[in-house]
Amino acid sequence: MSALRPLGMLLPHLRRRRGLFLGVVAVVIVGMLAAVAVSVLSVSAASSLVTAGDPARAAAIALVAAVVASVVVAGLAAWSEQWFAHVLAYRVIDALRLDVHRTIARLAPVGLARRRTGDTVAAAMGDVEALEWFAAHTVAQVTAGVLACAVIDTTAAVLFGPVWLLLVPAQVALVLIPLSFVRRAGRQGEELRAALARVSARVLAARSAARDVVLLGRVDAEARAVADETGAVQRARRGLALRAGVEQACTDAMTVAVLLTTLLLVGSAVAGGADAAIAPTLVVLAAASLGPAAIAAGALARVGETAQAARRVDTVLRAPDVRPVDPVMREGAHDPGPVDPSPHDGDPTPLGAGADPRAGARHPGSIDARALTAAYPGVGSAALVDADVRVAPGEHIAVVGPSGAGKTTLALVLTRLLASRGTLRIDDVDTAAEAGADTRSRVVLVPQQPHVFRASVRDNLLAPDADDPTLWDALERARLAAHVRRLPDGLDTLLAERGATWSGGERQRLGLARALLREPSVLVLDEPTASLDTATEAEFLAALSLARAGRTTIAITHRPTLMRAMDRVLFVDGGRVADTGPHDELRARSPRYRAVVDGASQSPSAHSDPERR
Repeated sequence: MSALRPLGMLLPHLRRRRGLFLGVVAVVIVGMLAAVAVSVLSVSAASSLVTAGDPARAAAIALVAAVVASVVVAGLAAWSEQWFAHVLAYRVIDALRLDVHRTIARLAPVGLARRRTGDTVAAAMGDVEALEWFAAHTVAQVTAGVLACAVIDTTAAVLFGPVWLLLVPAQVALVLIPLSFVRRAGRQGEELRAALARVSARVLAARSAARDVVLLGRVDAEARAVADETGAVQRARRGLALRAGVEQACTDAMTVAVLLTTLLLVGSAVAGGADAAIAPTLVVLAAASLGPAAIAAGALARVGETAQAARRVDTVLRAPDVRPVDPVMREGAHDPGPVDPSPHDGDPTPLGAGADPRAGARHPGSIDARALTAAYPGVGSAALVDADVRVAPGEHIAVVGPSGAGKTTLALVLTRLLASRGTLRIDDVDTAAEAGADTRSRVVLVPQQPHVFRASVRDNLLAPDADDPTLWDALERARLAAHVRRLPDGLDTLLAERGATWSGGERQRLGLARALLREPSVLVLDEPTASLDTATEAEFLAALSLARAGRTTIAITHRPTLMRAMDRVLFVDGGRVADTGPHDELRARSPRYRAVVDGASQSPSAHSDPERR
């Protein structure tokens, strides 16, 4: 059925663990057959006990012993099933959760821009967790239920005649009852999941904006909104409960119908002269034979919801790449060799054709980008168009332009967080010939708002292998060491979530210290002083003057103070590199640049697609 197709994503994981899976199926079958044996043998033993004669009593004793053995086997099988089924499920879930987190890491940050945080968290945690039921219970129990029914029916048909096969349609019907509700269950599961995601997103948003909510007197309004979303969750849960009740009622009705039919048939047989002592055994066997089918039906009861969870997880895992795929050098690909990155010359000249682009860089910090073009997923127009950028080793560049001109896009392309067309060479290395992580080890981006984890200062520096002298050196160069020394526990002081107790300038310098610990040849800063006041900006610029020594620096900015502190400005407009030169020269000769810097007019590109940055 098409509604169950998404669950196919789990089959490769089960195939890779087929030995454990087959073991679980075998244990479940043994448990089902043992449970049937307990019921049938108990009734047979009771019938033998009320029958006169020593042979009957001896048979009864043997049957009681068989009941005890069956109970022990059923108990061991139940314990083994719980243990091994959950071992199987957790191994599958571990693999899936790692796949989801790898996908999130692969998509971040651009590929997550259009996904709500609540939806992403639900996919990574709730939806993957929902698949545990399918992996631990559904597949093995349905498979075992079908096989156990086949064993019981075959044995009973041999012992009591082909008439016993009349129970097969009832067993099939029991399994089909939950399958007939799969689509409805899927829709209800989707509604519940969407309602839960909305609650999660609403609570996360309220938590993030707690200060504004309190200051603006929106506490009651936010509480009502959360209550409304919670009400939607409860309505979805009631719908699920009602459907489950209907399914159970149909199952119970089928079981009662089978029992009544069996009683009528056995009663007729006894009235016709059949042995009355065997009648209770036949009735109990008929009821017990429905047990494996009922267990399989119970396992299928949640399959619609599980299928929807699988579909959502599969959608995340199949999300298209937004970064350049880590390449393998094509055979026969032309390598133009290292280039002279001087920004003042015309076309760059090869420094040695045929050189291995992954060999040691002869111009660390050099950037040579030709015809870079990049677009965001789902956006028709390109955010960066045929951009040519050449930066000499150790040069300090300010990237300036109106809102939406492509400045941040350029930073994402340089750090290979966004796929692009064209040629990009950094440190004399063609980035198309290396893994993205290798490029980012040499080109480090300090975002506009560095994230601060609820962890110690040491852990927030994100350099677990660095010793204390190295950490303090980075903090000194970022002009943050004095502040950290004043903290109660120094490097081991626990920071508030998102750095709530630190100023914007302190968070910026923490991000700078993180970058310096990686000793990059190119340091890229995205609006590092945008939210800082004049005094804090001066502190940051002082830190930057230390940090940029010996390395290339590219700063995206709209602050004239930072523009003047750089060697030259790269003016980006409409996704293109419009001009370059020192700030004062550009301001004197370019009315367009002067208008952007002075804020006297608004660029048409400021009204362009919101994805263009």
